[in-house]
Amino acid sequence: MSNKQLFIAVDPGFDSMKVVANGIVFKFPFNVVETDERKMTDYRLRDDFMLYQDSNGGTYRVGQYARELVFDNKSKVDSFYTEQRFISEEFQVGLNTAIALAIEKNGLCDNQSDLDIYLMVALPHGCRETYAPTIIGLAAGIHKFKLRCGQCKDKVFRYRISEKNVFTVSQTIAAILGETSDDAGNVDEDKFFYLSNGPTLVLDGGYYTMGMVVVSRGGSVDESKTESDTQHAMSNVNQLIADAIKDKRPDINHYAIEYLLSKDDGIIRYMADGKAAAIDLHELRRDKVKEVCTSLINYLDNKYNNLLDFKYVLVTGGTGAAFYKQLLDFYSSAGLLDSEHLMLTTGMLNDKQYPVEFAITIGAYKGLKGVFSTSN
Repeated sequence: MSNKQLFIAVDPGFDSMKVVANGIVFKFPFNVVETDERKMTDYRLRDDFMLYQDSNGGTYRVGQYARELVFDNKSKVDSFYTEQRFISEEFQVGLNTAIALAIEKNGLCDNQSDLDIYLMVALPHGCRETYAPTIIGLAAGIHKFKLRCGQCKDKVFRYRISEKNVFTVSQTIAAILGETSDDAGNVDEDKFFYLSNGPTLVLDGGYYTMGMVVVSRGGSVDESKTESDTQHAMSNVNQLIADAIKDKRPDINHYAIEYLLSKDDGIIRYMADGKAAAIDLHELRRDKVKEVCTSLINYLDNKYNNLLDFKYVLVTGGTGAAFYKQLLDFYSSAGLLDSEHLMLTTGMLNDKQYPVEFAITIGAYKGLKGVFSTSN
C-alpha cells in the first residue's frame, strides 16, 4: 500500500500564516510567545486557543491566543517583524503548527507514520536565497510535539519530511504562478501574457514589506529593478495610526493595531476631561491607507518613470488589495493603465475565489503541485 501524500504551501506573512494543504485553505495569526503553562485545565478554552509543547516540555502560545498576550502585556515584539525571524525558534513553532493543522484538517492524524509530506514555503523575493537553506533545515527531518486547539485534547504529532521534498519560492513568483497556472501547476495559456507580453511590475503588498519585482518580457526577473520596500506596507499604516493616537493612548504600539481592529468593532476608548471618549480605528485606518498609498504612487512614479514602460502591473497581497482601488483610479485617470493592465490577483483554486491575501499561498501550492505533477 502506497503512502498518503500531503502537499502543503505556506506563506509566513508578518501578520498571518496562510496555508493551503491538499486544496484546503486556512490561516491563523502569526504570533508565537513562549510561556510556562503546564496546567491546561486551568483555562476556559476558546476555539482560537492554540498551545504548542515541544519535545523538551517547553510551551508556546500560538495565533490569536499569543497575540492577545502580546497586547495585554504590552510586550515588545519589534524583532519579530524583521526578516531575522526566519531563523528564530518562534518561526519553527509557527511552521510546525501550520503543518500540524494541515495534517489535522485533512484527517491524517492517524496516518503520520506513512505520510509523504511535500512542502513549499513562500519567502520575500529579496531574501529568499539568504534564508532558504535555513528554512529547509528547519522543515526537514523528524518532528515530534503536542498541539492543543480549542477545547480538544492534546494531540501528538510525529512526522518526517524528507529534505528533497522541501522547497522555497519567491512570494512574487508565487503570485505570478497563481495567475498563470491551473490547479495542477500547469501553465494556463490564456493567462501567460503576464510573462510573454511584459514587462510586468508585480507589487506584493504585505504587512512589513511592499515587494516590487520587474518581470521582463519572456518571464525573467530583472533584479536590478527589484526592491523589498519597507516604507509602504501595512505596518507603516499602523505606525501612522499609533502616532495619531499617541497623545490619547501612548500604550498602543503599531503591532497592536491589527488585534484592536478585530475587537469591539475597532473602537478604543480614552479619557478626555474626566470622561470616556472613543476613537474609531477603522475610520482612522482608511485615512492612513490613503496617505501611505499616495506616498507609494509618488515613489513608484519616481522609481519607474511614471510606469510608462510597463505593459502590466499585477497587484497582490493584503496590503496590495487595500491600495488597489486608489492605484487603479490614479493610473487609469492618468491614461497610463486601465483595469485590464493594472490587475489584482484573483486567488482561484478548485473553481473557488479566495481573498487576495491567499493569492501567494495558492500560487505556491500550484507551483508545488506542478513540480510533482507527473507523480499525481
